[in-house]
Amino acid sequence: MSVESAPPQIRRRSRGRAIGVVFFCALALCTTADAQTLFAGPAVASGLHGPLHLPKLRPGERCPISPALVGSNNQFLNGRGPVYLLGIAHAPRGLIDIAQSGSDNLGWRGQKTPWAVERRYEGPLLVRAQRIDKKGSVRFARAYGERLKELFWPAGVDQGDPPDARFRLLSSESLFRAAGCYAYQVDGLTFSRIIVVRVSASAR
Repeated sequence: MSVESAPPQIRRRSRGRAIGVVFFCALALCTTADAQTLFAGPAVASGLHGPLHLPKLRPGERCPISPALVGSNNQFLNGRGPVYLLGIAHAPRGLIDIAQSGSDNLGWRGQKTPWAVERRYEGPLLVRAQRIDKKGSVRFARAYGERLKELFWPAGVDQGDPPDARFRLLSSESLFRAAGCYAYQVDGLTFSRIIVVRVSASAR
């Protein structure tokens, strides 16, 4: 009995098996690289997820905070560009102040860490960070309750009111368990920048 002459329910099962076989064959023809792109996270798929190259400090070395530009209202833009970490609450150059931040049930204390991106760069961005004077990790949040190990923005995102018209703004929060010296690595399609800051948990 041919599929065409079979009862409707048998024809449906046969067609379902045929579709399944075609789908399996299509997957089998994918290369490993294709599969990694299909199932990887967006930062990996973008090609930005290279190794970290953060500095390490010897015991007793001073925190080598990064240079900064001075923006409107004397706000510091930390880093060398095209991406800058914005100072918050009139913080001095290279300082993130968590003194007024309460800790959550896992001991993380947060502070806003917005990013100013020069408009000449419209591509995607990946941000990661670690403590560099001793062991210590960083978590990120873009919404309440998040504890992300890294931040990724696709191309062209603009989330707010930048320091001036030269920039677009990306919003985030960084979470720390202790004061110390920390380094951010910011990766784009054409650059990889390190921004070193000091995190303070005592009143200035």
